[in-house]
Amino acid sequence: MAAGDLITTDGQIEWRGALLGVDTAYELVQLEGWQDLPDMRDGDAELANQHGYQPGQLHADRRIITLSFELGDPDPAAFRAAEATLRRVTAPDENPAEEPLVVQWQGIKAMVMARCVRRMIPTPVEYHYGLTRGAIQWRATNPRLLHLPQQSFTTAPPAAGGGGLVWPLMWPLVWGTAQSGGELVITNDGNAHAQPVWRITGPCTRPVIRNVDTGQELVFDDTYTLPAGHPLMLTTQDRSVLLSTGVSRSNVLVRRQWFTLPPGDTRVRFETSDGTGQLECLYYHTSF
Repeated sequence: MAAGDLITTDGQIEWRGALLGVDTAYELVQLEGWQDLPDMRDGDAELANQHGYQPGQLHADRRIITLSFELGDPDPAAFRAAEATLRRVTAPDENPAEEPLVVQWQGIKAMVMARCVRRMIPTPVEYHYGLTRGAIQWRATNPRLLHLPQQSFTTAPPAAGGGGLVWPLMWPLVWGTAQSGGELVITNDGNAHAQPVWRITGPCTRPVIRNVDTGQELVFDDTYTLPAGHPLMLTTQDRSVLLSTGVSRSNVLVRRQWFTLPPGDTRVRFETSDGTGQLECLYYHTSF
């Protein structure tokens, strides 16, 4: 089952296979940090002997999401079972990795990779009658909201055209067919830059991924050949270049002009020196 498949309506949260929020045992009271802009870190520099600052770059901090919920059930056994489930899905591992936290809000199902950092289950007098209000807090190191499902587009290198003018010229002129393929038009429907993953499938020699709009390129060494059966993954978020076996090929990426996908359309071209291979772009519509 894919992340988010349990969610059926707005106001529901999926975490570790448990459903929280609207129409669940853990009724939504408030959700903070999902629609909000995270805290921002700035690079502003103080102006010497002048009022104000020189504006620097702004970067979003970690996203902190807090769910306030109400848990109530007059059946003591059901109340204890619901509380036990909540404690189980919020317990930390020894070395907790980030996991999918999925929320549907205003018809948009989106995900962050997060860790649970706080759980509060108060025990007032009402607790003994099967009623309590608590909170769960998650922290996501990547603050971007990734709209589900993941998007995927593929292309092969451009195919050479055929034919051309034949001499002596005779009317009507036959120009032949133009070069075709090799280009993707990738649309990001969110309001923030998406971080794509590029998957190259061989065999192919000297693959090149080029942003047609900006000229930025990811170019491999002239002599590098990707063998068949070993897809190569280029991950924008952490700048990794890995074969499916986990072996790094970062050393043969000779031009590293990594680029993101802004809101709207981005044109990307794929080329190889031998005209073979395939490029797949994996990404999410992304928002803040």
